[in-house]
Amino acid sequence: MHIFIDESGTFTQARKGSSVSVVGALIVPTSRLARVEEKYAAIRADLPTENGEVKGRKLAEQHVKAVVAMLKRYHVLFEATAVDMSIHSPMQVERHKVLQAEGITEGLSEESHPKVRERAFDLRRRLERLNAQLYVQSAVTFPLIETVIHNAIKFYCQRIPTELGAFHWVIDGKDRGRTTSWENWWSRIVSRMLEARSWFLDKPLETWKGCDYSHLWRFRTDVGEHLKPHTPYREAIDLVQIMEDSFRFSDKPEPGLELVDILTSATRRALVGHLGESGWGDIRHLMIHRGGSYIQDVILTEVRSESGTMMVPCSYAPVLRKWSQGGKNMIAPRFRGRS
Repeated sequence: MHIFIDESGTFTQARKGSSVSVVGALIVPTSRLARVEEKYAAIRADLPTENGEVKGRKLAEQHVKAVVAMLKRYHVLFEATAVDMSIHSPMQVERHKVLQAEGITEGLSEESHPKVRERAFDLRRRLERLNAQLYVQSAVTFPLIETVIHNAIKFYCQRIPTELGAFHWVIDGKDRGRTTSWENWWSRIVSRMLEARSWFLDKPLETWKGCDYSHLWRFRTDVGEHLKPHTPYREAIDLVQIMEDSFRFSDKPEPGLELVDILTSATRRALVGHLGESGWGDIRHLMIHRGGSYIQDVILTEVRSESGTMMVPCSYAPVLRKWSQGGKNMIAPRFRGRS
């Protein structure tokens, strides 16, 4: 499968306007990619461009709707996470970063395996060096990638099992011709942080009877001696291998990146009230149905009322509620009703 990732917003508090930022991922089956690109090329001819590129922020509602209508035919998935920086102070963001960094090495001692200590403290130092903007972006991106891997495995093992054999990650390179701090962060921190957070070491991969996981097993690995004290299992799915299987930054306006930009930008515009429901409403059909909103709303601090209950000021709550219906059923029709 091909996973295209892009972001919309600055991940900082805006002096004026909205402080909402979104990271989105478009998952396209490799077996459908050529067809998707062919159909998008036909639609693209009628889309506005900027310096030869299609920019999601420039599209009208009918443009977004036409793109989504095409994507709905090809078993693609879309995932998104969002953060509202208007409810986060710089002090709160820094405090969250400190706690996350400390948590990486929490529980380690002189008796811990040297390799575990080395990797944990290296990751902690890298996280501590992130500036506030990149840290917030990381806090939004980590759960997105976890959800992408989790949902893609479950969805395609029922429908197109061969897609589990390769994960092609394509990230918008932003600045042409040079490595940015965003790219450096992706290549040096993301996969290691995911390894530290991996649910595959906490519990075995949930498998469903009758589904074909054979193509995924190339990512199966023996749990190293240094990790055995931390998990009861002796095999795991190697997230770092999945992330590094095929990973690149693109310096070209290729179709997959334009498509994820359209969806991610439309999602953010929906949340801030700059795009009508006729434009963003069908995006929900590309997402997996689950309890609550399909958009993960990342909160780095708790906001409590005088009574002590959780209270998050959210002007876009009505939009999030609408984004909790109309999604894809995770279970393929032929598997429904089975235990």
